[in-house]
Amino acid sequence: MKRVFAFVVAVLAAYLLAVLMYTQLNLANVVEMGLTVTLADRVAAALHDLYGMYLLLALIAIGFAIAFAVTHLVLRVVPQLRFLGYIVAGGLAIYVVDFSLYKTMGDMHVLAVTRTTVGTLAMCVAGAIGGYVFVRLLPPPATPG
Repeated sequence: MKRVFAFVVAVLAAYLLAVLMYTQLNLANVVEMGLTVTLADRVAAALHDLYGMYLLLALIAIGFAIAFAVTHLVLRVVPQLRFLGYIVAGGLAIYVVDFSLYKTMGDMHVLAVTRTTVGTLAMCVAGAIGGYVFVRLLPPPATPG
């Protein structure tokens, strides 16, 4: 049950961070075009995106489920990389989800922010933080004894 709780919290953390970074990076582009974006606009856009991008939540959950399962198997061979392994898995999960969508949609970015390196890295950082949350909430591994 602790593993399920850790997974749900990790997915929610990654989703929250990814959407907030997505929103703010898009608004930065709006500001670059010379328009004014107030704090109220930023909050309203963030809340709108948190509510409206729920499909990203599902994609993050699927990506994390696969990445964390693979990581669990790899860690049977190299258990000393547990902490780093889940962080890397979270970041890679987001990258693979984005790349898969890109290829599925005919080389078109579904998430506009991932058209740039900064946007892609921001999304991957959100995934890596989700991996960090996951590994921190997991119970400690059993020590052989």
